[in-house]
Amino acid sequence: MSVTPHVTVLSGALGAGSRTERLARWCARECLSRGATATLFGGAELDFPFYGEPGRHGPRVARFLDDLARADGVVLVTPAYHGSVSGLLKNALDYVNELAADARPFFDARAVGCVALAGGEQGAAATLATMRAIVHALRGWPTPLGVGVTGGSLPDGDASPASERTRRQLGLMLDQVLFLGSVPGTGRPQEVALPSLALTALDAGYFDAGKSGSPRSGTSPEISVEPGLYRHADR
Repeated sequence: MSVTPHVTVLSGALGAGSRTERLARWCARECLSRGATATLFGGAELDFPFYGEPGRHGPRVARFLDDLARADGVVLVTPAYHGSVSGLLKNALDYVNELAADARPFFDARAVGCVALAGGEQGAAATLATMRAIVHALRGWPTPLGVGVTGGSLPDGDASPASERTRRQLGLMLDQVLFLGSVPGTGRPQEVALPSLALTALDAGYFDAGKSGSPRSGTSPEISVEPGLYRHADR
C-alpha cells in the first residue's frame, strides 16, 4: 500500500497578504501538485502566547502540534529580521518542545526545507544559516538546498515567484523534502511513492573538475531520479 506524504508549511509573517505568506501558500500548493498532502499555518495561526511552562496550551497550539507530529516533512518560510528568523516563527518552533516525548520527538526523521525572504543576499544567507541551526537542534534534517528569495525574486500577489531561477530552486527544495521524508524510520515498513527529481549540476551546486559537463566546463547535464517506491516506517 502506498502512503501519501504529508508536509506542514509554516509562515513566519503575521500579515495574511504578506509576501512571506503568499510564498508559503505557493509552496503548499506545489506540495499538493507533487502528490503530497499539505497544511499551511499562516502567521495569524502561529500567533501563540510566548512559550513558557510545558503542557499549558490551547486548542490552536494542539492542532499545530498534531499536524507536525504526523508530518513527513516541514517547510519553514520566514522574513529576514536583522539576520535571523522572525520572533513569530521562533516562538512557534519553541512549542515543538511539546513533542519531546513522542515516538519521533521534535523534528526527528523529518526533512525540513528552509526559505528566507530578504531585501538582500546577506540577510537571506544569515537567516538561512540560523534556520538550519534551529532545525539541527530540533533533530531535523535541513534539505541540502535552502532558498534565499531576494529583491526582484519576491512573489507578487498569489502568483509564483517572479524569478524562474527562484521557482526552480524552490521546486528542487520541495522535491528534497518529499524525497528525504521517505527515508525509513522505525516500525512497520510501508511503501511510499517518491517524487521525480530533475535538476542540473549548476542548480545542485555539483562540481567535478575532472569531468565534462561540470560547471567548469560550462555545461550542466541533467541528473534525474525517476519516481519509484521506497520502504517507509509506519508511525
